[in-house]
Amino acid sequence: MAGLFIGLMSGTSVDSIDSALVNFDNDGVKLLEWNSSSIGKKLKERIFNEVNNDKISKVEIEKLDLELGKVFGNAANNLLQKAEVSSSEVVAIGSHGQTIKHAPNAPSPFSLQIGSPKEIAGITNIKTVADFRTADIVAGGQGAPLTPLFHSFILKKNKVSEGVIINIGGICNLTYFNDSAESIIAYDCGPGNCLIDAWSRSNNKGDFDAGGAWASSGKVVTNLLNGMLKDDFFDKHPPKSTGTDYFNLKWINKKISEFGEISTEDIQATLTELSAQVIFKDLKDLKAERKPIYLCGGGIHNLFLVKRLEELIQNQIFTTTEIGIDADFIEACCFAWLAKERLKNTKFDLSKITGSKEEILLGEIWEVT
Repeated sequence: MAGLFIGLMSGTSVDSIDSALVNFDNDGVKLLEWNSSSIGKKLKERIFNEVNNDKISKVEIEKLDLELGKVFGNAANNLLQKAEVSSSEVVAIGSHGQTIKHAPNAPSPFSLQIGSPKEIAGITNIKTVADFRTADIVAGGQGAPLTPLFHSFILKKNKVSEGVIINIGGICNLTYFNDSAESIIAYDCGPGNCLIDAWSRSNNKGDFDAGGAWASSGKVVTNLLNGMLKDDFFDKHPPKSTGTDYFNLKWINKKISEFGEISTEDIQATLTELSAQVIFKDLKDLKAERKPIYLCGGGIHNLFLVKRLEELIQNQIFTTTEIGIDADFIEACCFAWLAKERLKNTKFDLSKITGSKEEILLGEIWEVT
């Protein structure tokens, strides 16, 4: 299916809504226009309250779902205005939504994203595809990560026969693609920016550590780092996924409570080193540290983190911009692509990525009413 599609993505950091207008003519991928829309401070605080609460407030979730759906819809309209494109020219919108809880290993597995697709379709007058994770969980999968499907598509389109894409969002996920072996290995590595951001917010340093400047002013506390690396999640074998309802400020405070007084900047340095070490360990386990490595996601702007990765890997690291997709908007492009594939009724085998037991359709469709 050719034509124009919009992808909407709000990551676990809740920093903004990324929107991408993508042309898929001739089975190619061309990012025509892109935009980031901020999420209001009060709305962001309410989202984080639900992410961090042990019990979900059904009433508050319903309110947030509606309000965020309007914000997503307005983000899509702003993108169209910026691109000078009419809604009638767009085939569909693919919206990931805002993750509140991700519990694929619970007795009753689920993954909750909000941002009402019905509202998006109503505001934009464009067919909307959303709820991408549920079908995978019903089929016995983790429900995430889904972006490796697009990562492997992009690598193949760019004739990269073997390589790695590492998405450093709030949570970091990795895709190792080997075309000759027709294999994809992909999973969530663990925290990307989420712990770094959470510690910044809790110490009034801003929503994120710009450039990694604060972390670079501290020193890694080796005992604390080793204690963090002993977390059970890091020893799990793929398929595996996680979220900020697990890796969050509570997780940090629990880890540092086992040690004496540590300066806040040393904790930030240690959290940044944790993200770097987790990624490096997975690359080593896959014997992929010498393969072409492409970064994407907000973590590419944490220069201190990227520098540490390069020092550990002892190899040059690229961004996905090198293979034709803006590193800040690759996830938004992914959900535009997934919307296109859903309208084609493409079934995916995610058994080696999420562990699902059968081929599935990803996403539900909301028609304009």
